[in-house]
Amino acid sequence: MDEAILKMQGITKRFPGVLALDHVNITLNKGEILALVGENGAGKSTLLKILSGAYTKDEGTIEYQGQVLGVYTPKEAIDMGISIIYQELDNYGTLSVTENILVNAMPRKKGSLGPIDWNAARKRARDIIGQITDEIDVDAPVSSLTAAQQQLVEIAKAMSRNMKVLIMDEPTSALNRVETEQLIKIVKDLASHGISIIYISHRMDEIFSLSDRIQVMRDGKSVGCFQTKEVDEETIVKEMVGRTLDSMYPHVPQKPGECILKVEHLSCGKAKDISFSLHRGEILGLFGLMGAGRTSVVRGIFGDAYVREGHIEMNGTLLRNNSPQDAIRHKIAYVPNERKVEGLMLSESVCSNISISVIGRLMKHFKIDSREEKKMSDQWIKRLGIRTPSGETKVETLSGGNQQKVVIARWLETAPDILILNDPTRGIDVGAKAEIYSLMEDLCKQGMGIIMISSELQETLSMSDRILVMSEGRMAGEVTREDATQENLMKLAVGGI
Repeated sequence: MDEAILKMQGITKRFPGVLALDHVNITLNKGEILALVGENGAGKSTLLKILSGAYTKDEGTIEYQGQVLGVYTPKEAIDMGISIIYQELDNYGTLSVTENILVNAMPRKKGSLGPIDWNAARKRARDIIGQITDEIDVDAPVSSLTAAQQQLVEIAKAMSRNMKVLIMDEPTSALNRVETEQLIKIVKDLASHGISIIYISHRMDEIFSLSDRIQVMRDGKSVGCFQTKEVDEETIVKEMVGRTLDSMYPHVPQKPGECILKVEHLSCGKAKDISFSLHRGEILGLFGLMGAGRTSVVRGIFGDAYVREGHIEMNGTLLRNNSPQDAIRHKIAYVPNERKVEGLMLSESVCSNISISVIGRLMKHFKIDSREEKKMSDQWIKRLGIRTPSGETKVETLSGGNQQKVVIARWLETAPDILILNDPTRGIDVGAKAEIYSLMEDLCKQGMGIIMISSELQETLSMSDRILVMSEGRMAGEVTREDATQENLMKLAVGGI
């Protein structure tokens, strides 16, 4: 554990107008799990892209296995044993597990130009992935696998390349609790066999259960490195954001107002016979394991999925939300969990992303009133503290937390009475989480009703006035804030076992 396999010293990287990395130092020991933490935009991804060969450094040295490295490509990094698994998995969904694991290295008959030796390929793939799991069919297309299984295929792919250093970027962001525990066990096993791991996550429980050391970055600098067993979460958070978060979860339950939404016997997608109500000024938590049907419920309410049975009332009026446009007219807004896929136009500006939901209102003589559009977006940038050079900046360049604020701003501009948040803090740092929680609290005080789906137990417990728990598509129970504990919620979520 005290033998360094990697040393990055004085690493500096500049982009036009931005100092992304400022003389960063990092050391990784053999067989060590080093957690790399920091707010979105702290420089973590830039540092790892330099290590993986995707970017070149402007200053500094990289020493790997005792040798100082010059400029190298991502392929050369892989050949040296440095592999990276990004949050958005880099796989070929239509190809088999075997083809994904052995991409560019399929065994062939009669030399390198001969036909693929499929029997040898399958055997090799089974041998590699069999070291971490025996539950994946190497002939199955990767697109048919769960998110957790796809993560394991990416690990197996790295192992096939004589991996010595593995970099994992938010590997559990799309996994449920059971899958996360399985992945953590596999990561620990890899480290026990001498693989050195750099692990990025915003989930503090993972970092403290998994890592040997924690390296903290802030504003492009390395601000501290700690032995995990000698530090606490409060210290790490303070180092990450440069301040204490005295009230991470600010929600103070208010006396609920009148009933604003009533759902009765709703069946939609995976959800079956769901009934509940929502009141003004209330945060209603919707909890369950992945696949429990939570997203089906809110998509049905938002008109984004076919409702087979049941009905929805808002302020006593029966709704027929056959499309999201209907829901918007009824003052219902929905922030999806996959912001990059469903919530944003990544190649468009911050301004365009905020204005899209009210574009009709901005039209004058068949043209967008660009002055009014800019005024509107600038107001939201200021109100929500969206960190962007300007409203014309492409939203794909922003950090995850700021992208999420853009999505929320888009929907708040529609002046909704009901705001549905589907995993609103997924993949964002603790500072941005605290800001979103504070915004939710302010919206409740203004009389808005909020439905929140969250995969994080602590978030659900701390921010909800009531919690509805789903299991296998059905409502397993309702828990008051006073009676809500992790044990109570999980017992209902797994069907009362």
